[in-house]
Amino acid sequence: MMQLANQDSSYNIEDSEEDIKYQFKIVLLGDGGCGKTALTNRFCFNEFDVDTKLTIGLSFNSFSIPAEEDGIKIRIGLSIWDFGGQERFTPLLPQFITGANAALIVHDLTRFVTLENLKRDWNPLLISNAGDVPRIMVGTKLDLIDPEYKFDPKTLEDFQKELGVKASYDTSSKTGFNVDIIFKELVKQILKIPPYDKKNVKII
Repeated sequence: MMQLANQDSSYNIEDSEEDIKYQFKIVLLGDGGCGKTALTNRFCFNEFDVDTKLTIGLSFNSFSIPAEEDGIKIRIGLSIWDFGGQERFTPLLPQFITGANAALIVHDLTRFVTLENLKRDWNPLLISNAGDVPRIMVGTKLDLIDPEYKFDPKTLEDFQKELGVKASYDTSSKTGFNVDIIFKELVKQILKIPPYDKKNVKII
């Protein structure tokens, strides 16, 4: 049986369900130990724990971000699903991926094999169960990388094209670098496709 850790947070403690105008489901996919949970914790709680435990099964967080629609302030709710990446749970993942509006496909900048596995395992799993949804390729643990030994930019560009992603970011959950940006950019991509492309919604 897949284990589910359910955590809730919100952008503003005064938020209520009535404040949420749109609700999107975002999934994080990638090998175990890539830093998906650390990304989520930094975004939702502004926290970083160097001893973050490996997610077993999946965990769930709710969050909201401010936006405007036709000049009126609204909030967009995010249901963030973080999949642990253990192979034994893979057969159960389709039921949880189904219905996703967008995805972060995550690799560890210190382990090249995790990038290869995005192409071999995680991107096909996403597309077969959620369709060709907006997705961003995210490299984690930038703070652990010597600038001289970063992945070749051309290699990352080639992977990005093969995966069909429109954006790729390197991040650090330790420092917070690019963490807010990737989630907000993903929401912007959702808002560019039907039925949301006809609405005048802006992230603020």
